[in-house]
Amino acid sequence: MNVSHFQVKLFPNNYNTQFRIFVYMSEFTDEIKSIFSLTGLFAETDGFEFRPQQQQMAVDVADSLESGKHFIVEGPTGVGKSLAYLVPSILYAVRNERKAIISTCTINLQEQLINKDIPELAKLLGVDFKYEILKGRNNYICTKRLNKAMIEKSSLFMTSEQQTLQKIYDFVNRDGKGTRQDMPFPVDDNVWSEIFAEEGVCTQKSCGGEDTNCFYQQAKQRMKDADLLVLNHHLFFTLFGFYERESEGYLYFNDFVIFDEAHTVEQIAAERVSPTVSKEQIRFWLNKMFNPKTQKGFFSSKTADRLKHTVEVCYHDNESFFKTLHSHINDKYSAQSHKSTIRIREPLHLGHDLMASLLDLTIEIKKAAGLAKNDIEEAEIKNYFTKFTRIRNNLIFFLEQKDDEYVYWIEYTGRARHNINLCISPIDMAEYFRQNVFANNRLCTMTSATLSTNNNLEFFKRSIGAEEITGSIIETPFDYGRQMKIHIHGNIPEPEKGRRQNISDLVNESESDFEKVLTDKIDECINLTSGGALVLFTSTKLLKLVYNKLIERYIGNGIKLFAQHNGMPNNRILQEFRDDENSVLFGVDSFWMGVDIPGHSLRNVIVTKLPFEVPDHPVIEAKLEFIQENGGNPFMDYSLPTAILKFKQGVGRLIRSKNDEGIICILDSRIMKKFYGKFFIHSLPECEIIIEE
Repeated sequence: MNVSHFQVKLFPNNYNTQFRIFVYMSEFTDEIKSIFSLTGLFAETDGFEFRPQQQQMAVDVADSLESGKHFIVEGPTGVGKSLAYLVPSILYAVRNERKAIISTCTINLQEQLINKDIPELAKLLGVDFKYEILKGRNNYICTKRLNKAMIEKSSLFMTSEQQTLQKIYDFVNRDGKGTRQDMPFPVDDNVWSEIFAEEGVCTQKSCGGEDTNCFYQQAKQRMKDADLLVLNHHLFFTLFGFYERESEGYLYFNDFVIFDEAHTVEQIAAERVSPTVSKEQIRFWLNKMFNPKTQKGFFSSKTADRLKHTVEVCYHDNESFFKTLHSHINDKYSAQSHKSTIRIREPLHLGHDLMASLLDLTIEIKKAAGLAKNDIEEAEIKNYFTKFTRIRNNLIFFLEQKDDEYVYWIEYTGRARHNINLCISPIDMAEYFRQNVFANNRLCTMTSATLSTNNNLEFFKRSIGAEEITGSIIETPFDYGRQMKIHIHGNIPEPEKGRRQNISDLVNESESDFEKVLTDKIDECINLTSGGALVLFTSTKLLKLVYNKLIERYIGNGIKLFAQHNGMPNNRILQEFRDDENSVLFGVDSFWMGVDIPGHSLRNVIVTKLPFEVPDHPVIEAKLEFIQENGGNPFMDYSLPTAILKFKQGVGRLIRSKNDEGIICILDSRIMKKFYGKFFIHSLPECEIIIEE
């Protein structure tokens, strides 16, 4: 065994004393250190660059796996964190007969792992391991359901839908592929819902076995045999569920998980474990059983008159309930009627007819089990029973609001706010993570380029109940002093009006004076680098305002402007921006953290406003109230650190490799004038800061 040493400060009896202690590295951690060394396994590969930060992170991950302890590590851009966790994970999984699960947030990272990093490691490591990308059930065709749909297509679908079904059937039998992504033509949601591997319908019993031709069951078997699985956070928390604390492992009894892009796990987990009910959701599942207008649906060809009548009653009661709810909201919350989200703070004594008709429907569905012609039809009927039982229970949960640990709100969606979603979310996710994700019988590592605020991990750890989990911050490999300069414009009006007295006032300011000079300042900053700029906004409204003003100025000057939410898909916008080195990209939301463009195409990041979350969204509002009620400071304990993390993500778009160079332009003068501005400045990389007066 090798011996290394480090110094740690201890404070017995309040005296500051240094002790030198020795750490014995195991053979496994020593091997990982060697692999990432100057003369290690990667040394002879093309483009190899020794990075001590990457080596340190890999050793830390290996140590956490071997010790069986959860671990949190911030690995800045350029460290090469993907390889730093993949190598120890693969080797540990294979040698200990465990399954490594890599969970990420973005599609780009999943594709990089599956198509590049993991295949290269498969050739390099000299160990035999199997890997798969894990997709949700709704991505796969169940062959039995497809065949059944073909037989009963006239009772299930309209003519155009039957044509789509035929195309799918022909493609599957010709090409032998059965995922939605494989289809070389658009697939209608209504058609797909009848043929995908629906939970409770496509089961091991009905479709499994060694010789199965079901695409989902085949994939499931490959996943079971794999040593390494890659999936996204949304699917992970959907499969993991809310209460899983009794079993060992997460998705498999012998697995362990690496959460990359871990700064998103709290929000995504809250979304996936929270029930939602909407008018259109109820209508969709009623249509699946029987559509009174088209006379199509699962029960259309069956002698189930009472059930069909009950479906029609549910249709009526569903429309009536949501119409009444809409009127109630407009009356009770009239001051907020213009908003797309409205928090509901007290029980709603509505929906009695809908609750009664949904109960009658579940009773009729249960009775209809005898109409099933085979096992798969029996499973379909059971699935309808489960769906409508859950819908009814979730409606009751929302309307009664008996659990004060949740926040309840409605969301208007669709054209003319036609659809209403009833939404529920836990206010504090820390206990969920503490009891489930960080349970003693499980093992995970969380990593991201941005987890720290004020040079520590305490805010992130506290938000996910990881106060007792060991954490580490890896140093950046970039020379920011050489690669980057920051321009802070202190002569722009603050994006606020008047003096503010509370948290909402600090974050939810008037932008009128700010808007008057913002367009000219953005124009000025773009010209500093002759394009190649990513302009980050905190609101789509402001983005469109500036974009529409500048688009006329840039006609004929050789600089193209692209704007998110302007009719072009995000991936195409990013590709156009990459290809044109002098273009400018206006973005919000995901573009603060979802853009990875190394090279000359991105040499200027312009931050228009400090990215505070809007405090009147129901979930954010409830979090702030929760902190206040528990003796905390909502602004300092939540609003500020959350904004700093997003700010760091935005600034981090600029330098993506050691060869990148560019500038950051900050157009929010509050970073210089407000007491909290220093926290944003301290979060910036060490480089030259130029104050523009």
